[in-house]
Amino acid sequence: MALDLDSAFEYLNKSFSARRLSHAYLITGPAGSGKKELALRLISLVNKIPQEGSLADVVSENVRLVQPESKSRRIKVEQVRELEEMFHQKANKGSYKIGIIEDAERLGEQAENAFLKTLEEPPSNCLMLLITAFPEQLLDTILSRCIEVPLMKASSNIAANEYGDRLRDLLEWVRPAGEISDALKIARAFSGILKDAKEKSEKEEDKERKLESESFAKTTDGRWLKDREDYHKAIAQSRYLRIRADLLEVLISWFGDALRHKKGYTRLDFSRHSEFTLNLSKGASSEELMKKMSSLERLRDDLGTNVQESLAIEVSFLEVFANNKTG
Repeated sequence: MALDLDSAFEYLNKSFSARRLSHAYLITGPAGSGKKELALRLISLVNKIPQEGSLADVVSENVRLVQPESKSRRIKVEQVRELEEMFHQKANKGSYKIGIIEDAERLGEQAENAFLKTLEEPPSNCLMLLITAFPEQLLDTILSRCIEVPLMKASSNIAANEYGDRLRDLLEWVRPAGEISDALKIARAFSGILKDAKEKSEKEEDKERKLESESFAKTTDGRWLKDREDYHKAIAQSRYLRIRADLLEVLISWFGDALRHKKGYTRLDFSRHSEFTLNLSKGASSEELMKKMSSLERLRDDLGTNVQESLAIEVSFLEVFANNKTG
């Protein structure tokens, strides 16, 4: 059963106090569930350090953070071996050697096999924290050697707003074996949702700007008003980018639910739509579903650069929604 953040930490705190802390925990949950926050709390607890900042801020001789670094967004075997070297170094008295693997589903095959050896023969006073929203992408042998701490999302759903609802309704019509024309229709519909979100965000901020301008036009100079105009444009863009990121998370999690059906998981991100994600799972193999998720993750990363949004979406959606093979 998925836990809220405080309950999960209480569980780990009790294990630590009773000296029954495991050497490896798999912290799972959707975006916004507090996976990194839980890891920070646990690190602060066991190594008696201040809990502040991000995971990168707690990196030290006793704490290492492994993240996807290459262009392929994979965690390389060399990164895992560096982590293993740290585990075999002597920890400071009263401290743990802690290794954090963020986005653990991005472990490459060689990296997974190398890490498996560490899980099978863990050094003393070491703690391994694997953080992922998609545990079903990890090897079963890794899953079986970690204690999972599943977290629930603080809100009721990913993108719990009108745009998320429209996208989930759209995805209900996705066929397991889609054609190119289907993929292009979905891409256009998705771009339409984004267009509406962007326009609404801009209108809301423009309304705020006009009210502000009317209130201060007689008491401030034109430069200040121009700066405020730029400020409101930046706020509108920031709000839109957050909405877009959430909608991309919906897409990834939709196929994640299909993969969870394949693996026999009962905890889904979109349980209300399980009929549709189950149907999707029956029309694609696990490998195909993982490939689609990887394509959407690449789209998410690419949209963080200066690519043309509509073109990037179209290319990705052709990979994801067209020519699906059954298996």
